[in-house]
Amino acid sequence: MITPRFSVEQDDARVYVKIHAPHVRAQTVEFDVDEDQFKFYASPYYLRLTFPGKVVEDETSSASFDAAAGDISVSLAKQVHGENFENLDLLTSLLATRREKLADDSQGEERIKRPIIEELGATISVEDQVAILNDEDFDWELPQNIPNAVSEPLVISQTKYGFNEQYSGFLTHVHSTANEINEVADPESA
Repeated sequence: MITPRFSVEQDDARVYVKIHAPHVRAQTVEFDVDEDQFKFYASPYYLRLTFPGKVVEDETSSASFDAAAGDISVSLAKQVHGENFENLDLLTSLLATRREKLADDSQGEERIKRPIIEELGATISVEDQVAILNDEDFDWELPQNIPNAVSEPLVISQTKYGFNEQYSGFLTHVHSTANEINEVADPESA
């Protein structure tokens, strides 16, 4: 997955997220809002932001897509109007997982306690208990890195293709998705 470039702003009632995700189809874009977390997915891009406060997806929330610029603008309502979200300019703190945020907040004073669930009347073998404990330790939130604007290829230096050589860059990230049809390793430079 590729972490897209993004920026976050706020006012008293809303949080505005601007995501730069070129060459995506508007039909495949997915958003998810869960308390303090906002998730965006459009193949091959994935973005998970953990805000300092809670946001809600309500009837006033909106999203718009500028296909020419490749920008997606999302507006989310704050759960508590007038709350100021601190450090929205620190992008690495927004990309942190909930587990990392909890560890930073507790600063080593307490270990994070996982919930204990016990099924009464059930007998579980030792192997199954070990497997369950190993599954609970797995962190399903994948780490994300801030994209570097310099690492993105320049459109001028790419080969163009299609009718009247109008297209380029559509196959830049083909290696990050399953592609059983195309056998060319790097179709943009071939």
